[in-house]
Amino acid sequence: MKENVLISITGRHLTDEDENTIETTQPGKYAYFQGKHIIRYEEYLELEDDAPPIAVPCMLKLDANNVVLTKKGDTPMKMHFSPGISHNTLYQTPIGALPLSIDTTHLEMIENDNEIRVELTYSLNMNGSPVSECTMSILVQ
Repeated sequence: MKENVLISITGRHLTDEDENTIETTQPGKYAYFQGKHIIRYEEYLELEDDAPPIAVPCMLKLDANNVVLTKKGDTPMKMHFSPGISHNTLYQTPIGALPLSIDTTHLEMIENDNEIRVELTYSLNMNGSPVSECTMSILVQ
């Protein structure tokens, strides 16, 4: 893989009330270090119509059994996805942190010389109660 990449992430969250899809495509930097694919990029949050977007530094670490997504800034977050293992995290919101557990049921990574594709299926739970069923698709090229 080359150093300069384009990363596309599509996340779908299904709750009892509705379905929400979030998509982002950003330029990033790729490296391979200690058996992991590492991609650094920035997402941009639009808070108000007249305010400029805020850059949020992000990092993905990928291997065949784990995906770790870390976001820095005012609302830091770390999400760890491993099939069969429940990972606890704090989801930062403007009104405080919410404790969540991430239960990954499926992780598939396909690698070739020009791209990496990752498909995830997981559930989010709060205090043992289901919040949403989710999928995430990641394409690095």
